[in-house]
Amino acid sequence: VLILAATVFASEKTYRLRGTIVANDILSDVSELATRSYAVVNGGEHRGYIRKDGTFVVENLKLGDWLLEIDSADYAFPKIHVHIATKGDEGRASVAARYVQVGSEWSDDAPVLEYPLKIEAGAKYDFYTPRQGFSIVTMFSNPYMLMVGVSLLLVFIMPKMQANMDPEALKELQNKS
Repeated sequence: VLILAATVFASEKTYRLRGTIVANDILSDVSELATRSYAVVNGGEHRGYIRKDGTFVVENLKLGDWLLEIDSADYAFPKIHVHIATKGDEGRASVAARYVQVGSEWSDDAPVLEYPLKIEAGAKYDFYTPRQGFSIVTMFSNPYMLMVGVSLLLVFIMPKMQANMDPEALKELQNKS
C-alpha cells in the first residue's frame, strides 16, 4: 500500500508557468529590475527568478488556481489569477490568466491574458520625500516657539505694566515677595 501511495504521489504531474516582464513608460529598461525581484506564486509557495531579459519561469505547479505576483522593491505590478487545467486526454495543460483586483473574488468575467504572460509595471515606488525648506510660518506654529514667544513677550511687557501700577499695590506686591 505504501509503495502504491508513493507512486501515485510521485506520478502527479507538475507544470511550469512562463512569463516576461515587458518594458513600458514606467519601466523603460527591464534590466533595471533589482536582482531581488521574483515571480511569486501564492505568497511564496513557489518562486521564480526574473532574468536580465525579463523572462521568468515558476516550476512545480499542480493543476488548480494560483495567484501570481511580481515581488519588486522598486516597481508595482498587477496581481494575476492563473488557472491551470488539463486539456483533453493528452495531459497537456491549458493556462487561463486574468488580472485580479486586491480584495475581490476571482471571477471568470475578466478577459483572459495571452500565454506566455506579458506583464507591465503599473507604478514606480517613490520612497524619497524632499526636505521642506525654511518657513517662518511653520517655525511659529511650533508649540515650543509659541511658549518662547509668550515668555519673551511677558519679559518685555511686565516692567511696563509695573510702571503703570498703583504705588500702593506695587508696595504690597513687593512686600509679599
